[in-house]
Amino acid sequence: MRAVRIALAALIALHIAITAAFAFDQAILGESDRALAKYRADLDAATQVLRRPDLSDQDLLNLKADLEKIRTSSAERSIRVMAPLAEVTQQLNSLGPPPADGKNEDPAAAKTRAELTATRDRLQSLKSQFDLTALGAEQGSSAASTLQRDQFFARIFDRSRSILNPDLWYDAGLGITMLMSRLSLLLGTWWSQVSATANPLGLLLVPLIAMIGIIGYGILHRSVGNWLTRYSSRARPIDDMTRLWIILRALIVTFAALLILFIPIRFSLEASGYFSDDTPRIVMLWDSLRDFAFATLFYYVLGRRLAAPGRPDIRVVDMDDDAAVKFTWLVGLTAFVASFNTQLGRISEGLFLNLSYTLGQSALGALILLSLTAATLLVLRNQDGLPNPGGRRLYFRWASRLVPFAWLLIFIGFGALLLGNLALADYIAHQIVRTSMVLVVVFLIYHLLDATVAASFDPQSSFGIFLRRVTGLGERAIERMGLIFRTVVDLILVVAGIPLLLLLWTLTWVDLRGLVNTLALGIKIGDITILPGTIAVMAMILIVGVLATKLFNSWLDRRILSDTRINRGVQDSIIKGSSYAGYLLAAVFALTAAGVDFSSLALIAGALGLGIGLGLQPIINNFVSGLILLAERPIRVGDWVSLPEGEGIVRRINVRSTEIETFDACSIILPNSALVSEPVKNWTHNDDMGRFTIALTVDYESDAEVVRTLLLETARAHPKVLTHPAPAVVFAHFGKSGLDFELRAFVSDVLQGSQVASDIRFSLLKQLREKDVSIAQPVAVFQAAKP
Repeated sequence: MRAVRIALAALIALHIAITAAFAFDQAILGESDRALAKYRADLDAATQVLRRPDLSDQDLLNLKADLEKIRTSSAERSIRVMAPLAEVTQQLNSLGPPPADGKNEDPAAAKTRAELTATRDRLQSLKSQFDLTALGAEQGSSAASTLQRDQFFARIFDRSRSILNPDLWYDAGLGITMLMSRLSLLLGTWWSQVSATANPLGLLLVPLIAMIGIIGYGILHRSVGNWLTRYSSRARPIDDMTRLWIILRALIVTFAALLILFIPIRFSLEASGYFSDDTPRIVMLWDSLRDFAFATLFYYVLGRRLAAPGRPDIRVVDMDDDAAVKFTWLVGLTAFVASFNTQLGRISEGLFLNLSYTLGQSALGALILLSLTAATLLVLRNQDGLPNPGGRRLYFRWASRLVPFAWLLIFIGFGALLLGNLALADYIAHQIVRTSMVLVVVFLIYHLLDATVAASFDPQSSFGIFLRRVTGLGERAIERMGLIFRTVVDLILVVAGIPLLLLLWTLTWVDLRGLVNTLALGIKIGDITILPGTIAVMAMILIVGVLATKLFNSWLDRRILSDTRINRGVQDSIIKGSSYAGYLLAAVFALTAAGVDFSSLALIAGALGLGIGLGLQPIINNFVSGLILLAERPIRVGDWVSLPEGEGIVRRINVRSTEIETFDACSIILPNSALVSEPVKNWTHNDDMGRFTIALTVDYESDAEVVRTLLLETARAHPKVLTHPAPAVVFAHFGKSGLDFELRAFVSDVLQGSQVASDIRFSLLKQLREKDVSIAQPVAVFQAAKP
């Protein structure tokens, strides 16, 4: 036996050794060592650079980008090590604990245990070192952000000359002269360099490429227009979606026209030899001209289409004609000044002009921008609004809530100019313009998509007709698709809009990318790491599980249960039980995919017991009661029940409660526990057969046998009255006004009892009159009053 045990232990050790050899790629250890050495070297180099006192803002941005790359790579390596570490740990656990002191272990098993232990320790060490490297990179990035923030505030709140100081404008004038001189020198030097080598014939490509772009745009525009016209039975009316689409279409056309203009020119200049690596400053001038044209024209077209001067029928803001004209010009001037000032500062920095000139330039730009912004607000305030809006929707009214905040920023900007905080004033002026433009564009897209969904709901609108003809969907499907689309659009705009605003005022692209990488690599809370990928997998498994359960229940109901003679209440119980089982399996699979260890059932049970004790007891009680209702079936869907709260038909037995519909079309929602613990009168528990009673009182002069025969014949004549049990007549008692009889009969469906009783009463009344049997009149009781 001892030999057999040794042989079995050797076989187990051999199996584990083979499994360990092929469980993961051993090359990952050497690869991880090399990557760790590289990341540490890069981190040390970045730390040395961070200690330099002369770092500029751009240097800090580049340094943060390098540190973020180190942090992300180290974190990814740490995650990659987790899988082989878990495999090796599982193999060690399968070996069991080592032998107690004094006992020998099989040599093969001992060797395997030692190798696995060494591999596990090495993997744990690598993971710890990768985590430390990622932490060091994160701390370095935080230190760089602190330096960048300190430099920003030092630059913003640096006091220089006030706009009331003549020296500021004198130096600015000298700077303009110097700027023109350096530009002239730069252009002359560039021309002397390229004139001998460049090929002017290459410039002929400009009109050729532009013509191709114009023709391509025309063909695309005509094709899309014809396609839309083919699926629309009439001209599109001027509705909300049309007005918003006119704005967006104008922006798209402007952007496309600028692309058609600038791309051929840039390509031709490079192909002809006018642009090259030896002319970086000329390329900088070209890029500044391009950005200036794009920003100015884009925002001017946006303001013009919003205000629509002379076209109140397509105007989307509450503005009269005079204000629309002024608003258009003010927006155009604001866009021109903001873009010109930004690009001029870029050119001045590239040409290494003195700081005194750039201060004057930024002060002048901030002064003009703040004045134009104030004038725009005054124009919007002192106007009568859109004449005869006709009940149509007007947009951007929410902007009125931001007007006090805008005035506060304007006053702060003017104060900063007077006090000499020119950088602060320039920052405020440009941020007001940029934030306003971003908000308008984002909400324009939002309103357009919302109006598109609203138009899709209307089958008489052009878009509604187009959507129904193209997709062939029904009304309900289009409503659901529109709601889903609207929800997705809201989420996308929130996810995209908030980062854009943060980028304008606080963050940089490096900070935003770091935040996204942090979320992608997981949020660590204690020993638990929450990974977005894991959450997405869990959500996908749950969605697939729920859909599969619904499909299975639908198949079960249509193909199997519907062909049986099982009571509908029993069928509903089967479907409910199947639903609960499917949802439970989907939840178990999702939690398993998330890495939840179900071996710790005691911990899960303890947490569940604590939750029940702290407040989940009513919910758990109702849930268990619902399971009892489905299992024992004291009541079923379709049963007629009577309760102190009322009586009606059971329509639905849910997880927590049961829905009962009364005969007045009112819904009673009862906790499941009340149906289990309280008495319930169920008229259709065993079967649907039920008894109804008709009371009749006739005069004392009437023949009792005649009345009895008449009641029985009338009941038996009705087709829905059962012959077994047979109808019966009971002489109840001698009443105060006559003889009291009761007709008792049965119907196969108790729900039809009231209608059958009504039919019999009509028939009885007719026959009683034909046989001169008088119905007794109630005896009035008079009480004497005291005098």
